Amino acid sequence: MRRALVLLALHPFRPARRLAAALLAASGCGAGAAAPRAEVLQPSPPPAPAPAPTREVRNPPPPSDAPEPDPEAARLFLSRVGQQRPAASAPAPRVTALALANTARGEARGMTPLGDVVSLAIGEGESSAIPVRVSPGECAVFIAQGGLGVIEVDLFVTKGAPPSLEIVGQDADSGPIAVIGGRGACFTSPGGAPFAGRLHAQVRRGAGVVLVQGYRGPRPAAPPAPGRPARPRPTRRRRPARRPARRPAPRPGSAAATRARGARSAFCATRPGRRSTRRVWRRSRSSPQIPPTPRRSGPS
Repeated sequence: MRRALVLLALHPFRPARRLAAALLAASGCGAGAAAPRAEVLQPSPPPAPAPAPTREVRNPPPPSDAPEPDPEAARLFLSRVGQQRPAASAPAPRVTALALANTARGEARGMTPLGDVVSLAIGEGESSAIPVRVSPGECAVFIAQGGLGVIEVDLFVTKGAPPSLEIVGQDADSGPIAVIGGRGACFTSPGGAPFAGRLHAQVRRGAGVVLVQGYRGPRPAAPPAPGRPARPRPTRRRRPARRPARRPAPRPGSAAATRARGARSAFCATRPGRRSTRRVWRRSRSSPQIPPTPRRSGPS
């Protein structure tokens, strides 16, 4: 015991070294065994993106200055649509047909007619209907032209049947002409699916023949997004040409005046016509005036 204490006092770091050597030997023995294989975790694939929702094709909003549909027309129509009688055809007056063609030139320019013109005889407060179909992506325009005796005509596009009838389109005009989707407003099929409904013409005031015609065409392109207006290019103003400064006239009797007079004489000498003119002018001024000789009319 005493010897161990003496050795510890002489060599204080020897036990620590022996302990470190034992630990290294133990780790070397364990290294020969097969180490456990590390498991590699594979990341799960990202979820598939959700399909983009299909944009519903709707009729473009009317312009800000467009008139609003008359609610009284829709109220009268819905109150009497259940009593609507079958459409009664009538011969189309020539004057009314010409008026319909003239209206279509402005409201449905460049479009194709949907079938033939339908001529309906409608009394006051009554309405008549015809079936209509609109394909997806198609632009449709409906025109009703009232003839002689018709004061106020209304036009409606509906789907369904009473009592669940729904108005999907109504004109906002007043007078004997009614238009739905005119001038690029474009009535299109709601929801982008084929539309099958009915077109109703109602005479609110008056009575007579009403001509109804539909038109179709491609959907017009959307107007470009409003961007920053182009800055106007400044126009360059042309500067007026500079006129040479006029030299002051030389003083009479000076050397400059003498030289100018000599140059003027030399210039006049090269132009005989002007020189003769100047000579005649000088001579006429220096010589006295000779009165003309009177002409004798006959013997005295």
